[in-house]
Amino acid sequence: MAPKRKLGVVGYYHYGNYGDELFLDVFGQSLHDFDFVFFQDALRRPYFHTPLAEKVDKVDAILIGGGDLIIPSYWTDQYFEPEFLAKPVYIHGAGVPTWGGENPEIVARLAGFLQHPNVRHIHVRDMQSRAWIEKKLAPKVDITVTPDIVCALRLPDVKPSGTAPIFGLVSRKQKPGSIRWDNVQALCQRARSYGYRIRHIILATGVIGQEDMDAVTESSLDDVEVVVSESIADLTRAIGECTVLASMKFHGCVVATMFGIPAITLITTDKFRNFYALIEREELVAHHWHETLPDRLPRYLARIPHATRNDIRTRARDGLDRLAERIRADLG
Repeated sequence: MAPKRKLGVVGYYHYGNYGDELFLDVFGQSLHDFDFVFFQDALRRPYFHTPLAEKVDKVDAILIGGGDLIIPSYWTDQYFEPEFLAKPVYIHGAGVPTWGGENPEIVARLAGFLQHPNVRHIHVRDMQSRAWIEKKLAPKVDITVTPDIVCALRLPDVKPSGTAPIFGLVSRKQKPGSIRWDNVQALCQRARSYGYRIRHIILATGVIGQEDMDAVTESSLDDVEVVVSESIADLTRAIGECTVLASMKFHGCVVATMFGIPAITLITTDKFRNFYALIEREELVAHHWHETLPDRLPRYLARIPHATRNDIRTRARDGLDRLAERIRADLG
């Protein structure tokens, strides 16, 4: 049997951030015939201890994948290093966080990378990201769009636990005092008045999970089940057992949606608004700053229809299949 080809995998991986760890699961489903090689030696600068060119030389191609990696205002020294361009590069599942503004020097640097002939494939998770990249970066290859790749994830079978329905809450680390916990508490109180029990899910593992757990201490929420786990799969099941979710984390909302669970957003950045426009549930978009947050939870909240979920799941999987076919064809 021929040895597996080696695929250098670049992204925000192994920090424990929920969505990014799910990206690896999704890529593993579609690219199971490749060996994944991760370049980072550390989770903070300097990220690469061995010369990056040596690492790149040992792989056949590079996959830059998942999340808001195309950042117009900030260069991370992780995702678009010039050494990567020595091999075929495939960008899949990316987004553009435009809310942070733009630095012309960073935009020019991104354009130089994406215009290189070794960039063979660019895929993004929403039309807004594609429009920005086409206008600002002008890559040489066509940009494809499908829903976020986590929509393609194979979800576990779950059953609601206990007799009372569960209202899930997902927060994340913010600057001290910046979360309007009074509004979140009012939302939870509304849920309790409808008979829900409250489950606060720490939706991360590793260093990110610890940061999120530390931030929860300022919430002052009473009579709440707190779910903490170092297993991403367990955290996914904890979401799947909920009847309704409210989340500051985008992929908490995405996974809830794919279970059919309506998820109220607690953040309103681009990726939230774009995803909820896609599934035609903009009434679920809210922010923890909004005094009207509790009003986003009616007594009877419609689930996400099967037709919606099947459509975005199929489109996300088709995009991943095309990625896999392209890499295999290019590498022979």
